[in-house]
Amino acid sequence: MLREHGFAVRIYLPPREHRPPQVHVVRGRGEVKIHLGTESAPPTVERVFQMRDADVVRAYRIVLEHHAELLDKWRQLHG
Repeated sequence: MLREHGFAVRIYLPPREHRPPQVHVVRGRGEVKIHLGTESAPPTVERVFQMRDADVVRAYRIVLEHHAELLDKWRQLHG
């Protein structure tokens, strides 16, 4: 869906994915799951899988930069 600086931001579809709105950011074998929050609440890191701390920070910044569009896309896909 979104690729930036070697990171791929993914939104999975039902039935694999569920509420709350979230994305998975992948780089190499690492992945971070980030809850998108709301228009007034920022994203939060939910879980990290084999990703270096510095890459988690970069992934979070990408999600934060594209927060509104990612939240909108998640809602389009999930209703």
